[in-house]
Amino acid sequence: MEQKVVACGAGFAGDRTEPAVALAASGRVDAIGLECLAERTIVPGLRARRSDPEAGADPRLERRLRPLLPVARANGCRVISNLGAANPAAAGRKIARLAAELGCRGLRVAAVVGDDVAGLAKHIAWDDMVDGNLLGAHAYLGADALREAIVEGADVVVTGRVADSALFSAELLPILEDDGDALAGATTVGHLLECSGQVTGGNFEMPDGDSLSAADFAELGFPLATVRADGTAEIGLLDGAPGRLDRLTCTLQLLYEVHDPSAYITPDGILDFTGVVFEEVGPNRVRVSGARARGRPERLKVSGFVEQPGFIADIEIGYAGSHALNRGRLAADALRLRLDDFPDEDVRIDLVGVDSTLGAASLPPANRMPEVRVHVSARCRDAQAAQIVEDEVYALTLSGPAGGGSVRSERRPSLAVVDGFIDRDLVATETVWEQVK
Repeated sequence: MEQKVVACGAGFAGDRTEPAVALAASGRVDAIGLECLAERTIVPGLRARRSDPEAGADPRLERRLRPLLPVARANGCRVISNLGAANPAAAGRKIARLAAELGCRGLRVAAVVGDDVAGLAKHIAWDDMVDGNLLGAHAYLGADALREAIVEGADVVVTGRVADSALFSAELLPILEDDGDALAGATTVGHLLECSGQVTGGNFEMPDGDSLSAADFAELGFPLATVRADGTAEIGLLDGAPGRLDRLTCTLQLLYEVHDPSAYITPDGILDFTGVVFEEVGPNRVRVSGARARGRPERLKVSGFVEQPGFIADIEIGYAGSHALNRGRLAADALRLRLDDFPDEDVRIDLVGVDSTLGAASLPPANRMPEVRVHVSARCRDAQAAQIVEDEVYALTLSGPAGGGSVRSERRPSLAVVDGFIDRDLVATETVWEQVK
């Protein structure tokens, strides 16, 4: 049965670069996916593109690809990534220039465009009212959008917003059996790979606290998968690469960002994970099977980015020493009184390490806290209101409680992410080619 090997070289925009180079250098990998795009990274790209039509790609593009391209080229390993962010066509041109500088003659770059659907905004069914300036709207494309680039032999494929799993399953389309479950299996493999070190033990801890060592975490290996034409696969690590890959870590990743395991909706299909089986077949080697298809959605998800008036003020102040927790709580209460003219829904005040994550569900601290930080996040109508919040935190350093200091302050424009859906047939994609002379 025909098979291919795909690997993950990045699970987020700022991920490490060394694991990708090691995977490409192994000679075992047909294609390596770099998943580098999220809401927090596409927004700066949209703002940059607004002022410069050649901007908008991920600013880490060169840093990530400079060590990788020559190694991938030498080993026949295709690179597939959403580093194009808000401007994949410009990213393709930038990659071609970088490849020429690195001496990768003949390298073919394919930029997949079409995810930008801001021009189709009137056809998008938004989940909520778009209140403000629509900075951008991007549809989640599926693996089909990358098919031409794969079939026509691109050495590098760069995209904007596609489903994370599609960066990996697209490479497999030419070998998959003409069966919905085969594509479901390949998409499941993509979902398992997409977060790099998360499936290899990087975000895993046993109930008793057992986990990998600091040295393992520092050099953690990223996953690769041998995928067969029927969509079944074996996921593993390179020999000698630190990590932990077993049924537990795979189950953790399988359920990551999945609301309904029986109906996980992707652009390529609605997946049923309830029959997925993980079989440990060796050290850091797991066989995956059992994913099933439940049709394909007629609409694509869209993320809209809406600029709103005002700012978000995010500020912290620290307390340390005797009675630090008590003084932190007093400071939080004092700030609530000082900021009581702000609507309750526009201000959050908590204590980092005490209740900032779980809120009212947090358990009482088990021991005396030697230090604590009071955190304030406020939605402000304008810059003056944001300054008021910042000043109130700084005022605590003089007006008490005692010992407040180490203030950190950040102010950023207010922006909302609004989800919506668009008919699949309205979204047209195109492959833009660049050839390195």
